[in-house]
Amino acid sequence: MNLVLDIGNTNVKMALFDSNQMMDYQLIKNFTFEKIQDFIKKNHQIKNIYYSDTKSFIKNPDTYFKDFKMNVVKVDYKLKLPISIEYGTPETLGSDRIALAVGAGIQYDGMKLIIDTGTCITYDIVSEKKYIGGQISPGINMRLSALNHYTSNLPKINFDFPKDFIANTTKSAILKGVYDGIVFEINGIIQNYKLRYPNIVVILTGGDLKKFETEIKNVNFINRYLLMEGLNYIIASNE
Repeated sequence: MNLVLDIGNTNVKMALFDSNQMMDYQLIKNFTFEKIQDFIKKNHQIKNIYYSDTKSFIKNPDTYFKDFKMNVVKVDYKLKLPISIEYGTPETLGSDRIALAVGAGIQYDGMKLIIDTGTCITYDIVSEKKYIGGQISPGINMRLSALNHYTSNLPKINFDFPKDFIANTTKSAILKGVYDGIVFEINGIIQNYKLRYPNIVVILTGGDLKKFETEIKNVNFINRYLLMEGLNYIIASNE
């Protein structure tokens, strides 16, 4: 069995695989490594732990993993991958984007646009089994925080769905501007790629998926677990 972890900017996601079958999935908001240790004790058949890490709210995860009595690997471009990485600066390419590209490269044919709606919104292009590149944009909470941080009078607010077409309070104006801005951005980027590559396959994923899935047009597949599946495919390529 394989345990895969996505150590993100905000939360940790954990999935257990038996071959290509996902047996368990957990979103851990108040993360501690003791929770992983407890999970492993209950699942003695785990042989591999592969993880992606944005190096944000958990510092130096390698120091914790070194005591685990199994094969523990941090994903990067140097591993044996089932796709080729043709990024200009592969050493700066996030392991989460690598895993997403692998997942899409294995599961879907042709040219793919992967949209990951998380702390950052990433757009990644995989042509057959070649990762080419993409775009990075701030996500919902980053935009809300920036409006407060870089202005004198705009408040720090938590996300809520905008309720009115024309916002008539400062709070609702911020929510409307941020939410619509992201929706128009994503739809516009999809449209631009569709104009150049009419047959491109669009895949939507990420932690904020449910906030946007009804507003985004021309999506071919919605796959909440694409990153976790990609990490598991990477394990298979390195056994």
